[in-house]
Amino acid sequence: MALSPKQSFRAITGRISGKYESFSRIVVTPFREFIVPPTCQACNKSVEKNTNVLCPDCWRLFQESLLPQYCPVCGHNAGPYSLIEGRCHRCRFTHPKVTHIVRVGPYQNPLRQMIINLKFHNTPKLDKFLGNLLAAAIMGSQIARQADFFVPIPLHWRRQLRRKYNQSELLAQTAVSTLCKQGFKTAYNDDLKRVRYTRPQVSLAVTDRLRNLHNAFQVRPAAPYEGKHICLIDDVSTTGTTLRVAANTLLKAGAAQVSAAVIAVAAND
Repeated sequence: MALSPKQSFRAITGRISGKYESFSRIVVTPFREFIVPPTCQACNKSVEKNTNVLCPDCWRLFQESLLPQYCPVCGHNAGPYSLIEGRCHRCRFTHPKVTHIVRVGPYQNPLRQMIINLKFHNTPKLDKFLGNLLAAAIMGSQIARQADFFVPIPLHWRRQLRRKYNQSELLAQTAVSTLCKQGFKTAYNDDLKRVRYTRPQVSLAVTDRLRNLHNAFQVRPAAPYEGKHICLIDDVSTTGTTLRVAANTLLKAGAAQVSAAVIAVAAND
């Protein structure tokens, strides 16, 4: 079947973007690492080559930031006695589209800076490092055994062409690869698509975010989602609007349940 001019343009630009990303990661990144000493991805202090992406001080801060308990429905920090029947006060009487969420940690440094570097600076090693952390968080939850597919939150093709990659795709691919190596039977899938170009959610007030994403997502007709448990993958959740809208699209396409796994959850109080 012949493609329309717009479909042809998208296909060509997608191939160009993919080739540029491959060249950047295979050629440019190793060359940059050769001539520029490696630094901590949170504070820019020098670190030894082939070591962790964090210096010892930032690694200690990162481990301390993972301690707070959080609500498994919205992902926000919760005190030791604030969860009632497994939910915080925000979620106690809600019927969420996303039934369960796991996270690596709260959106604060050094995790915050690593996400920014991955998202906007194409920083080497971070997609693997953060993707493996996400896999570890998933393995500590029921999602690891229940999810049939892990699906990244998609970027619109125009934004992905400009950024050269979708960080959620990179995180999902690494997480699924790690899960499969650990014996979990699951799969990566990208049949959820962003079909309408929208303003960045971070630039909008909470009340405008839902309107901004109206009809933004679609599922490919042949997507194998009927009766399946889908786990959405994203880098950061703040109000949860993006996850809810994407989950609603998946449920309308026949998914039986939608959960989510993110690197960080940002406070929105």
